[in-house]
Amino acid sequence: MKRLLIALFVVICCHAPAVFSLEFTLIEGVGNLAYNEENTTPLSEGIPVPPPGTFIYGTFTPSFYPLILARISGDIAGGLSFNVGFNRSPIMRNRLFANIRFDHNYFFLEAGPVLGLLNSSKLPVNPGLSATVRAMLPGIIYLEASGSSTLAAIPMEKKGRYSQVSADLSFGFWVPHVICSFNMSIENYNLRKETNFLIEDKSQRYFFRADVFTKNFPYTVKVDMGFQRIMRSYSLITGTDIDTVTDEFRSIFAGMEGVFTINPSLKLLVGAEIPVYSWSVRPMNDPEKKTFFFNARLGIIWTLTGKNKESVSADE
Repeated sequence: MKRLLIALFVVICCHAPAVFSLEFTLIEGVGNLAYNEENTTPLSEGIPVPPPGTFIYGTFTPSFYPLILARISGDIAGGLSFNVGFNRSPIMRNRLFANIRFDHNYFFLEAGPVLGLLNSSKLPVNPGLSATVRAMLPGIIYLEASGSSTLAAIPMEKKGRYSQVSADLSFGFWVPHVICSFNMSIENYNLRKETNFLIEDKSQRYFFRADVFTKNFPYTVKVDMGFQRIMRSYSLITGTDIDTVTDEFRSIFAGMEGVFTINPSLKLLVGAEIPVYSWSVRPMNDPEKKTFFFNARLGIIWTLTGKNKESVSADE
């Protein structure tokens, strides 16, 4: 797989003059609003202590994780473009992706393979598919839906097998200098820790987004505000019985991201998100009041423009 990616990178670079443009995106960050991936005991499962009938429950605590997005994208011709890259997030873990996209005045369609990579020693590569479709009246409204899933052809009954599923839905509209949208995002990662023990990580987000832009200004700003649930379920399988305990942490969050143009070919991205109010679903205990949750990211976007096209704008 590593050799394949290197070969693809060399081919793309060697044929850059034939491609209208290439865009390299590298974003790295860190956050701590997540469950510890190594946990195998629910925080919501009480530990009995004296006197009889008394239990101690776990507390949701920060667990640091890396955020990574490395992507190469480019325009080809006739509304066709491509993107290929690597993504790391706390719920979905590691994924490679590659997509072909077709743009039209009133819609675009994007699809391609996605690979879970090195998330389990028992299944180093886990193949899947992803697709995105958007219908729009430019400058007025749009509706976008996307999803990805590993293939059901790989059975989950064996130890170390896992699945990755995501779905996103967005409805947006334009107002002067702002693109407003209402969004829903779901991510799910299911791991067969043992033959009789499943662990499932899941995130649900419902949020409003405002993309603010102004002509002749060298920056754009994205503002998010919404509600999120992050869950971690532990399922013990005994014969035909399944005993499941779920930890759940909820928050109202706000985030901001700015993209600043350094020069026509180089942009700087800075973003952060924090929960403005959060709580645990009982019986799991709330974190201490002084606990600070966050995620922060920093990146660059580098555009190489071919001879056939003077400039390219990023479509995030």
